[in-house]
Amino acid sequence: MRKVITILMLILLMTFMLWLYPAPCRANTIGEDKYAHVGASMAVGVFMAQNKPFNKWRPWQRVLFNVIVVGGAKEWYDSRHDNHTAEWGDIAADGVGALGAEGVVWLVHKTW
Repeated sequence: MRKVITILMLILLMTFMLWLYPAPCRANTIGEDKYAHVGASMAVGVFMAQNKPFNKWRPWQRVLFNVIVVGGAKEWYDSRHDNHTAEWGDIAADGVGALGAEGVVWLVHKTW
């Protein structure tokens, strides 16, 4: 049953990401990189909520870990390489994705 829930959550996540992805005719006010950060953080958040030891943590602990450790490590990597740029907006996008993942997890657990 847990595998079915995880698969359904990932399908919901991918549907949400396709809905967020900018259409060619829409003004590109948010960089595509931010959408990737939201999607990656959502995927990490859903994974963490379904697996030990993270599933024993409180939701706010998983969100902070996702944003600070995972997102922070990615931005630290970007700051050390010339062809990458580290931005605070990426950390904010990681936060949106982490919160969205917890929302999806809450919704799935409340529904099933």
